[in-house]
Amino acid sequence: MNSGVGSTLGRPVGVEADRGQALRFRVKDWMAYGMGLQGKQAWQAWACDMPPTAAEPISEPELPVLLRRRVTQAGKLAFRAACGIGMESDLRFIFCSRHGEFERTLRLLEAIAAREPVSPADFSLSVHNALAGLLSIAWQNQEGHTTIAAGHDSFGYGMLEAAASLATSPAQPILLIYSTAPLPGVYAELGEPAGPELGLALVLTAAHGNESDLSVVCEPLSKPSLPPPSDQALEFLRFFLTHEHEASALGGRMRWWWRHAK
Repeated sequence: MNSGVGSTLGRPVGVEADRGQALRFRVKDWMAYGMGLQGKQAWQAWACDMPPTAAEPISEPELPVLLRRRVTQAGKLAFRAACGIGMESDLRFIFCSRHGEFERTLRLLEAIAAREPVSPADFSLSVHNALAGLLSIAWQNQEGHTTIAAGHDSFGYGMLEAAASLATSPAQPILLIYSTAPLPGVYAELGEPAGPELGLALVLTAAHGNESDLSVVCEPLSKPSLPPPSDQALEFLRFFLTHEHEASALGGRMRWWWRHAK
């Protein structure tokens, strides 16, 4: 990181220097779908290890036809979270997902192996930036977008990209979207844990230099993490909702820290 870019790249408070440069930001709004939880109250109870409260009246956001009919379950989770927040025209999108629209990729591979014609729709929508492109079309959003796949560190690097973007362009908020779903049984031989079904959307804005700020910092692991780490998006969401002072999560090749600023 270039420590001279932007005023939000201050010295990390209470973070050891060898963890790298801390980047500060704020969470303006958020929404999550998956794991059988619906609504912010249900997620708050989950974060605090409390039994679910009385069900709040929830109406799932109505997805535009373009989004509802052209994506797999992982994509629908991402779009429900984004649409649950609501459209803002000036948002820049950052999508992060380890596998993206993996169901489409699997269908393509199966068709090729069987020497059958490949679906043009599966081909065009299997690329990793397809979801960001679809959302930008549906919302008529002409801002830039970025997509990230970084193994078990996908969420961490998505947040790092968002925080760095806010440091260089503090006037433009970021919509950070993370999505994941269990891989189908054919991938079982890879030894991957099933993992959660989750769509998480965060509207991030530039730091204000006060106690409402959060920070992210990371350091490389000396060797890849074994066994596979837990889901970083869930670790961050728990940290954010419980207002813990500091939390960390293990990635595949990095360790991540989040802090509430003093």
